[in-house]
Amino acid sequence: MKKTTLLLVSVLLLAGCGDKRSERNEDLDTEKIQYPMPIGGKIEYDNHGAETWFAYGAMKEVGEFRANGVTQAHQFEDGYYLHTVTLNIEPAADGYFYEGWIVKGPSVISTGHLSNYFSDARHSLRFTSNEDYTGHTKVVITLEPDDGDPAPAAHVAEGELKVTKR
Repeated sequence: MKKTTLLLVSVLLLAGCGDKRSERNEDLDTEKIQYPMPIGGKIEYDNHGAETWFAYGAMKEVGEFRANGVTQAHQFEDGYYLHTVTLNIEPAADGYFYEGWIVKGPSVISTGHLSNYFSDARHSLRFTSNEDYTGHTKVVITLEPDDGDPAPAAHVAEGELKVTKR
């Protein structure tokens, strides 16, 4: 009986919150993340025009690390470049984070820190630029100590972007 009453009270409290679910009684909004999707056989994205280049590939573990996922990249008419990674890997220990990189020969570009919104294995990265990185087809994920050193550290996952005509 106590468990049923507690559950009912919890549901009623949550239901009474409506769109105001913070202690400050502020309105919450929905974040909207858009991805290029084919419509009628063509791919156009936001205000960037038609897709002119597309590549994708599988992400795989390196060494003792266990990881898998997918990476993709798009180039659009106006020069906008979009690169994403979705990676399943154990959350980084305190004091560490995962960082993405795109590589072309000696050119290594940081694509930023991977996000882990649910504190589980699901990590993601979204990198945009107005520079053309279509030649950077190797994708690397590193495990970085939070020490301020910008150089790549332990290599934990990698993938190769395979150019695909659509």
